[in-house]
Parts: sequence; structure tokens; C-alpha cells
Amino acid sequence: MTPARRRFGWAALAGALLGGALATLVYAPARWVDLALQRASAGQLRLLHPQGTLWQGSGTLWLRGDGGALTLPGPLQWTLHPTLTGAAQGLAWTLHLPCCAPQPLQGFVGRTAGATWLQTEAWQAALALDMLQALGAPWNTLGLQGRAVLDLQPMRWPLGGTASAPAWQVEVVVLDVASAASPLRPLGSYHLTFAGQASQPPRMTVTTLHGDLQLQAEGGWASGRLYLRGVAEANPQRLDALSNLLNLLGRRDGTRAHLSIGSPP
Repeated sequence: MTPARRRFGWAALAGALLGGALATLVYAPARWVDLALQRASAGQLRLLHPQGTLWQGSGTLWLRGDGGALTLPGPLQWTLHPTLTGAAQGLAWTLHLPCCAPQPLQGFVGRTAGATWLQTEAWQAALALDMLQALGAPWNTLGLQGRAVLDLQPMRWPLGGTASAPAWQVEVVVLDVASAASPLRPLGSYHLTFAGQASQPPRMTVTTLHGDLQLQAEGGWASGRLYLRGVAEANPQRLDALSNLLNLLGRRDGTRAHLSIGSPP
């Protein structure tokens, strides 16, 4: 074989390999998202029935709890598209949960301002509390009802490099909570704050907005599990209606129960 033919052969092979790699990337299946979620969450988060491609697809979010698994109603839809011009190079993305949020969550991951960042815009979503029962104990015993409204503020999180990671915070207002363990409806409304920084696990605080069941607690999320410690106190005039629920929440002390849900790390 002549040198010219050898060069042509190697060029053809390189072109075929490059073309194959590009085709694989362009037509990458949506199930790659499921594989990535499983690996990142140690199998506790999945995308069921993925359809479409890596760049535009849909699927159903699945979350495993201690005694069961929760599947969000309706699909999660997403889009990805490269941003290769200007001061930012990376991927712009949108996530849409029609069941729970009127507007999609939008963000960007890539290189800008000398570092690699994950950025998200402000977003609001609402979830029905009765979905938690699918996770098993203690949620199926408490039989919670009501509505949780999540308010996500814009966030900018560094991915590696020397940029320092800022603190982040997510606010959740839980409205008109009721429980199968109490005839009193509603029990009250509550404010939850999830916060974290850098590699620290998320922390959670619970305070009462109003209601006959007063909650004051702290906890967090570690190893895929929620834990909570604090106090639940009943309005003395409503103690009869709240007594059974207090017994389920923790050790009783008159009108109080010492909350103990999950195990801290």
C-alpha cells in the first residue's frame, strides 16, 4: 500500500470514528439520564419510562424511601442545548413538571467568569402531602394531607476549581396540614427551611405559622434519609383531638411530644 493510500485509510477511519462518536452523542437515549440519576443518588432516585434523547426527553421521577417509593404524577420534561458563544460556554437546560409547577425550572451548567458553575433561576412548585404516604413509615402512619409550596431562589454553585461555594436556601410553606391520626382539620400551617453550604449535608428547620399544633424542630437529610428532632405542642383546648397524633410523633410530656423522626448521621 502506498503512503498516500495509508494516509487516506487512517483519515477515513478517524472520520468514521469521529462521526460515530458525534452520532452517539447527538442521538444519546434518554435512559442515560436515568443511569446518571441512579449513580448520583446511590439508586434512590430514578427516571422511569424515559423517552426521547439526552437533549430533549421525558420520564417519570421515582424516589425510594425507607418503606416504599414515591412516583411523581405526570412526566418530567427536559431540554438541553449547547451555549458556545459569548462569555459562557456550556449547556442551558430546562426542567418542566406540569403536575406541580406552572413554569419550567431554567438553568445553565458550564464555564463562565473563570470557573465552572451550576446556575438556576427562581422557581416555584406545589406538591400534595398525601404523596408522602407512598414512602412508607412514618408517612403512611401519619397520613398527612395538605399542600407544600416550594420557593427556590436563584442559585449559583461552583463545580470544582477554586471558586468558593456560597450558601444556598430553599423555603417551603406547608399549608392547612391534616393527619389521618387526628379529627382536627387543619392542624396548622408551617414554614420549612432547607439550607446548606459546600460539602455539608442539608439542614432543615421547621417553625409554625399558625395552628393548634405548634411545631419547632431541626433536622436534615443524610444518606438519603430525613431525620427530625424537636417538640410538637398541642393547644390545651384541643388536646383530646390531638392526643393520638402526639403519641405517634414522639415521647409524651403532657401537651407536648418530643419529635423523633429518622436517625441523625
